[in-house]
Parts: sequence; C-alpha cells; structure tokens
Amino acid sequence: MELNIETMSLSDLKQIKSILEERLLKKEKWMNSERGRNYEEYCRRELIYHNDENHSKLKRVNQRIEDYINVV
Repeated sequence: MELNIETMSLSDLKQIKSILEERLLKKEKWMNSERGRNYEEYCRRELIYHNDENHSKLKRVNQRIEDYINVV
C-alpha cells in the first residue's frame, strides 16, 4: 500500500513523522552500541544510520508539515 503524502492531513503526517523518528532513534541506539567496542562495525552502522537519517521520505514528510504550518 502506497500512501500519497500530498493528500494527507497534518495529524497523519505528524504520526508518520513520529514513527519514522522512533525507528531512527532505535537505529541510533543500535549504531552507538558498537561505539568503543568494534570500530569497523560502528562505522558500517553509522553509514546505514546516516542514510536513513537523510532519507527522502522523512525529508518529504518534514517539508509537507512545514508547508502546512506556513499556510496557517
């Protein structure tokens, strides 16, 4: 099922954003769990984390929320 971000309400977008941020927080903890123990694994996980942190879907959701706020 593909959701159309353009037609979603602000509350739906905020819910999606919170879900994405929760998953990102879990991945950040996963990445940091190797800090100081296994440098190579930490670096590998850091790349994965930053790819998700800068993911286009999260950026689109954030931009859409800002657009709603600017309209109001």
